[in-house]
Amino acid sequence: MNHPYTLFNLFPANEIVLQNDVFLVLLYANRIPPHLAVSINGKLFTLTVKGASVDTELSTLLKLIRKNKIETVFIKLSVPPLFSLEQLRNEIKKYTLAYPRVGVGIATCLAPIKDFCHSVYETETNKINFVFELFPKLNEQHITGKIYHMNMENYISQNTFTLRTYGMNEIYEGIRNVNSIAV
Repeated sequence: MNHPYTLFNLFPANEIVLQNDVFLVLLYANRIPPHLAVSINGKLFTLTVKGASVDTELSTLLKLIRKNKIETVFIKLSVPPLFSLEQLRNEIKKYTLAYPRVGVGIATCLAPIKDFCHSVYETETNKINFVFELFPKLNEQHITGKIYHMNMENYISQNTFTLRTYGMNEIYEGIRNVNSIAV
C-alpha cells in the first residue's frame, strides 16, 4: 500500500516569489488525484485531457486559484548548475508536448514531470506512478526548497500537509470524470 507523504513548513504564497524560479504545482492538492503542473519563471506547463498546455501565464492561473478558492501547493525546485531557466523551460515544454493528452492508457499529468525530473535532475523515475512517490526522491536529492500554499488553511495542521494517497484506479476515475464533463 502507498504511504502518505507529509510536506513540512508551508508558507502562505507570495505571488511575486511564485513568478520566479521553478515550482511543482499541485492544484486541488487535497483531492484525489491532484492536478500537477510545472511553473518556470511565471510560465506554466501541464498536460490535461485536452492536451499539452505550454508557456501559459502563471498569473492567469493564480487569478483562477484566488477566484475559485482552489487549494494549491507550490513546491520550489532547485535550478541545476548546468541549466538556465530558459533551458529548463525548453525541457519541460519538450516533455509536455511529447504526450497527446491525459487519458486512460495514454498518460497522466505526472508523465511529463517524471520525464523532466529524470532528464534535468537525474531522478530515478521508472517506478514512480504518483506525485507522493516523486517527492521523497526529490527530497533525497535535495532538489525541493520552500513550499508555498494558497487556500490550504483548512488542510494544514501545525504548518504541515499530508498528501492523500491513491491508486491508478482513482486517477483513471478522475480522468473519466473530467472527460465526461469536457465532452
